[in-house]
Amino acid sequence: MDRIVLALRTFLRLALPYFRSEERWTARGLLAAVIGAELALVYVAVSVINWNARFFNALEGRDWDAFHAELIVFGFIIVGAILSGAAQYFFGQTLQIRWRRWLTANYVSQWMAQGRHYRVRVVAPNVDNIHLRIANDVYLFIQRTHELTTGLLGSIVALFSFAYILWGLSATTPIPGFADLKIPGWLIWAALTYAGIGTLIAHMIGWRLIPLNFNQQRYESDFRFAIVRAADHSEPIALMKGEPVEREELRHRFSNLVGNWTRLVATQTRLVGFIGGYAQASTVVPILIVSPAYLTGAIPLGSLMQAALAFPKVEGAFAFCISSYGKIAEWKAMVDRLWQFEEAMRAVDASRAHTTGAIAVARQPQESVDVSGISIRLPDGSVIAGLPSLSLRPGDRVMITGPSGSGKSTLFRALTGLWPAGSGRVVFPVDGDVLVMPQRPYFPLGTLRTAITYPQPDEELTDDGIVTALEDVGLPHLASRLDEEADWSVLLSGGEQQRVGIARALLRKPNVLLFDEPVATLGDASGRDLYKMLLDRLPDAVVMTIDRREVLREFHHKVVELEVEGTGLPHSRPDIRPLAIQPA
Repeated sequence: MDRIVLALRTFLRLALPYFRSEERWTARGLLAAVIGAELALVYVAVSVINWNARFFNALEGRDWDAFHAELIVFGFIIVGAILSGAAQYFFGQTLQIRWRRWLTANYVSQWMAQGRHYRVRVVAPNVDNIHLRIANDVYLFIQRTHELTTGLLGSIVALFSFAYILWGLSATTPIPGFADLKIPGWLIWAALTYAGIGTLIAHMIGWRLIPLNFNQQRYESDFRFAIVRAADHSEPIALMKGEPVEREELRHRFSNLVGNWTRLVATQTRLVGFIGGYAQASTVVPILIVSPAYLTGAIPLGSLMQAALAFPKVEGAFAFCISSYGKIAEWKAMVDRLWQFEEAMRAVDASRAHTTGAIAVARQPQESVDVSGISIRLPDGSVIAGLPSLSLRPGDRVMITGPSGSGKSTLFRALTGLWPAGSGRVVFPVDGDVLVMPQRPYFPLGTLRTAITYPQPDEELTDDGIVTALEDVGLPHLASRLDEEADWSVLLSGGEQQRVGIARALLRKPNVLLFDEPVATLGDASGRDLYKMLLDRLPDAVVMTIDRREVLREFHHKVVELEVEGTGLPHSRPDIRPLAIQPA
């Protein structure tokens, strides 16, 4: 029982925000329309059952006038069924579209902000494939919620509506074998007993569907992620002839998917088989229960047909969980996955909000960039890098160097507040624009113009400015392709990509520039010329550059050298010791 309450409470925390959002009146109106249409469908079903009683009584009595009148009534029932069914579908789908649009936008805005999409990988690494939870699980959650809630509502209304019919029939229908025994509403109790037995058996068969559905979504996401990643890195895979390794990884992930899918199908098969037999039995059981009363002349044919139609409706309302067990299991898996996402986002914010165990990044009305007491740690508390103190004025240039694994790139993550664990403080100018350029430039989807201006919106820059930047970095041949859409991370060489990174810095003109290996793929001479041009164009910017090869050493005022003090073992975790800042 506690698990049911917890599941419902979690569901409400996921669902209610939309109905309290800025779209609340539209959302509530659509929900009311869906409920109204569902009630209309139940009313149509009740009308059909009552019509059957009158129609078969007219047949039994050979009453032509009543027969003709009931045919006209049936025509109106058909029109009502068409209108209510169409309304239920239209309003239901419209609600799903708007709800999914709002919830997806809300999740994307949470995930793709303040570095959460990166930090969550460190803070909550067990929450896998968040991007696919947003893209796929949100839709399935809303779809299954709509199906189950409308089905449950219809079942509740049908229960009371058709129970009223059965209650009246129970008064005139004797219990088989006990003609003198009168139990008020005994047909309702019979339907309840029949549904209760069926629900118990269905639960015993299908309870494992919930964890199996959860794992199936995880394995599906893992496989999709792996195959998309292989496609995105097709060039290095082809050049290195790594196809056998990639095939084996894809085979392994798909084997997990198929194995879980096989167990899911086996469980679902048993449940489907039982539900199919139960459904077929449900069409005969009410007739078997009531037919003795008809054969003895206690009730007319119309009452027999009315009971035969009303009994499955009441039993079906009681047995809602049987017919919807598979959907309930899938819905519960979606609720758990989305709740994990929300919990992960809260964990990321909580890790940032802690005053201890985190690196504080602040903005103050000053011109300098001040670093004090930086100690970068892993979540388990072990130190991986550090920087005791550093103060940089506008125009200062600092080179960060050291062997591979000494924490150079991690230091940049810490300086911008992206790294979640550690201690120390970093202060940037309050109005200073900080731009961090990773070693491998990222290329978003879209046109070349979008790729070059990233992370600025391309409409904020003129074509002349973009073309000038391309010429300055030695890419004039790309000026005619600004509106061309392509996978630029594949079409552009490594050197061209790094030149685009420098063009972005020229267009952005930041106050603080953190550059990770800006010319690593370029020749030493051309790299130095390009870097010197960048510094000449940004004379007042504070520039911190990672340069492991030290080919740019001559352009910096200071050097921060990070050194590994390790055990020499290839897989040991090294301790990092920052050396004193020296003049270049």
